[in-house]
Amino acid sequence: MRFPTLVMILLTSSAMGADFRGFLETHCLECHDSEMKKGGLDLSSFIDEAAVMRDRSIWRSVFEKIESHQMPPPKQKSQPTEAQRQELMTWIMDIAARPDADLGAVDPGKPALRRLTRLEYNNAIRDLFGLEMDLFMFPERLPIRDKGYFQPANGKMPDELKIEMREYGAKYPVLCPQLGLPGDNRAEHGYRNRGDAQDFSPLLLEKYLAAALEIVNAPELPRRSRVFTELVGMKQEMQEPADVSSNAPTLAPVHSPDIERAAKAEGSPDYLEPFREHVASAHADGRGGVFDVPRALANQTIAGKGGLIRAALGARALTINPDSDLWLASFATTKPASTPAILTNKVKGVKTFELTFDIVSEDDDEGIERLGVCVMGRQKQSGMVKLTAVFTDGTDAAITAFIAEGAAGTTFYSFAAPSGEAIKKLAVDGSQFSGDYVLLDDLGIITNGATQTLLSVQGREPAKPEKKEGQTRVSVSLTPHERIEAFMSRAFRREVADEELAPIFSIFQNARKSGRSEADAMRTAIAAVLSSPGFLYVEANGDATAGKVSRLEDHELGTRLALFLWSSTPDDKLLALAKAGKLRDNLENQVRRMLKERRSRELSESFAVQWLRLDQLHTSKPDRDLFPGFYSGPQGKSTLHGATLAEALLLFETVLVEDRGILDFLAADYTWLNAPLARLYGLQFSAEDHAPEVATNTNRELKTKNDKAALWHRVKLSDANRGGFMSMAAPLVVTSLPFRTSPVKRGAWMLETLFNRPPTEPKVAFAIENDTKEAAQQMSIREKFEAHRNKAACYSCHIRLDPPGFALERFNPIGQWDEKADTKGEWSGSAFDGPAGFKSILARHPHEFTRGFIEHLLSYALGRKLEVYDMPVVDHIQRAAAADGWKFSRIIVEIVRSYPFTHVRRS
Repeated sequence: MRFPTLVMILLTSSAMGADFRGFLETHCLECHDSEMKKGGLDLSSFIDEAAVMRDRSIWRSVFEKIESHQMPPPKQKSQPTEAQRQELMTWIMDIAARPDADLGAVDPGKPALRRLTRLEYNNAIRDLFGLEMDLFMFPERLPIRDKGYFQPANGKMPDELKIEMREYGAKYPVLCPQLGLPGDNRAEHGYRNRGDAQDFSPLLLEKYLAAALEIVNAPELPRRSRVFTELVGMKQEMQEPADVSSNAPTLAPVHSPDIERAAKAEGSPDYLEPFREHVASAHADGRGGVFDVPRALANQTIAGKGGLIRAALGARALTINPDSDLWLASFATTKPASTPAILTNKVKGVKTFELTFDIVSEDDDEGIERLGVCVMGRQKQSGMVKLTAVFTDGTDAAITAFIAEGAAGTTFYSFAAPSGEAIKKLAVDGSQFSGDYVLLDDLGIITNGATQTLLSVQGREPAKPEKKEGQTRVSVSLTPHERIEAFMSRAFRREVADEELAPIFSIFQNARKSGRSEADAMRTAIAAVLSSPGFLYVEANGDATAGKVSRLEDHELGTRLALFLWSSTPDDKLLALAKAGKLRDNLENQVRRMLKERRSRELSESFAVQWLRLDQLHTSKPDRDLFPGFYSGPQGKSTLHGATLAEALLLFETVLVEDRGILDFLAADYTWLNAPLARLYGLQFSAEDHAPEVATNTNRELKTKNDKAALWHRVKLSDANRGGFMSMAAPLVVTSLPFRTSPVKRGAWMLETLFNRPPTEPKVAFAIENDTKEAAQQMSIREKFEAHRNKAACYSCHIRLDPPGFALERFNPIGQWDEKADTKGEWSGSAFDGPAGFKSILARHPHEFTRGFIEHLLSYALGRKLEVYDMPVVDHIQRAAAADGWKFSRIIVEIVRSYPFTHVRRS
């Protein structure tokens, strides 16, 4: 059936190609010839298709004006038939899809020189060093204190979650609190990652060099980043808090002495009682024992990817390096395997973390051959907990068990390494457990090392390498030259050439010759890497041996993919596939993997915030006298800005995590509410007012107020007027004036954000007379605008602008319902009255919205403005998404596989 359809399209296009000039002469040239040039547009030079192909760029705009019935002007008597409009648009689409004569190929788009945005710069260095915190404070980082609720690997957002907001503009923990970089310009109707809007001044590059030097010399960096300390040739050692490694406890001989029994996790090779005997015997031989949190370390915080837990075993030592902050705490709702404290996640709700083990001994090959640990049951909490042991050969073994409520739920997990291998890591996944914390106690290990007599070393501390400059020096297997080369390859997101490496290594050599230590010399070299064009600029050059159009090299494709989905640098898996030349063949698998990682939340913080214009929310301030419900607290300093922002982001993240259809963005039958937002909307909200659970012996960081604002619930909506972005308070506040609504701003927001068809700038200046707070209460907005829109010069724009703007007039400037407003209008030939009717039309005819969303996301992914030759690409993605229920992941996959994403124009 597709072949005849294609033939008909081609025949229609061919026929129209012969007659498009007649359409122009009949309907367009009266205003758009060389003399009149209305709107600066002259169509008279397009005498045939060859002339059109020489300058296709304007025809995208022609397509949009014809499709939206803005042209010919609606009040012009002579109008083309709908069939004539469709014929012209089909012909324009065919013109857009044709190969470019100069290129000899379809045009994938001009490569735009661009650098990393401020957000991407932060994220890239954060991930290069394996940090769990931002480098510096910047407004693009949303004021959400705890993002642990976002767990895309689960494929499901919980129906109840906690989100704690901090005051907008308030300080938060970062690596370099005094560091700042200039913000990025935003492209008109576009995004901050557009090269045509970015600043490339020498002054800015100087700021990046100064920033790199401040970062590599940050006092916290060696403690926070094992990657960094290994890079500069030093042993990482925890300095804060209380330098646990210098007060190393001794591994205990008895596993879980305070409990009689524990359930055995299915798949574990050992029961608890036999393992107790094995570990006690190994302890006597000096090659095993149990890490149970001693009283001296109770209530300590162990920094993720920086803090080390160190426990002594005679002349040996066990080190445990977590990848996220851990808490050595006591809980009243559980019975520990051994008093006084247990090991758990520091951040509430972030119940996934990884422990990396190392045995410090004279035998470099010594490692853990057997491991056993208890996952503690807890009152009124239950769920599945998965532990995964990772072995030195890269393989792993996973065990999942259900942890029942109370002490009876305590479960013993054990692992045994394959012959000749050792247990290197233990990954903990408690995301399916109902509580905020997953609790571990009594980590027992048995090493493969030789027997030693503990009595012979009693009272001796394990030997410590010589310290220098507050760090422990270690011999490293790689030379400084090799370490710099490896880091440059990661930073440049590709292999580096000798001529690129040489000047960086000479910086290191010169620093050493001047008497600086190896670590300081390495810092200087690293700063040079982080301020070099290879790191700051995004390469998209393609194959140098290809013609005018080339496929992107695999490493360029990996960079583009990572920046798109993570706003960061490629990880090891992407780099490995790119190096092997296999990334292109694995794009869909990689996209789906990356969307399941927590870094995909950057699509929400970066793309969604810019797309919905939520970055303008905190500067929108409703009048305090007219709209007191938006303010609360002493002197009204507390506002609903944070809550309204969270509601919008939660809808976007729900569609992302659950891979729902994007039509939810238009008219979802659910939303996310906390108690203050439910009061604002006048919706029923039956959530219990209960305090979030906290552990006993809490410290100041974990204290949580009994604050209903932090509790969010997914709520089913029975009123079709609510649901989707357009009826949420955040966009409604952004598109209002302080004292009244603005149908023009709301209509413009809808046209630009939802349909990607921003209105043209008005040619006639217009202002409402007596537009004051008092006057706004006396006359309707529709009455004030009616006279203006009927002017011929204004009508063609307002015929598109006013219907969506007035459809939302039932919502006041802070999103509350206003029954009195006149919201009648017409869209796509159908009448409506109010937001529910308008959304119903869009749901029945989703083409404009789905195309607009795809165009926005494609432009963001490419980092450039879309052109006429991108129209067929958008059409293909739209058809593929429609066939798959408009699923979010299908749109992402099709964008990543698309021609402009994978190719580049070299000329």
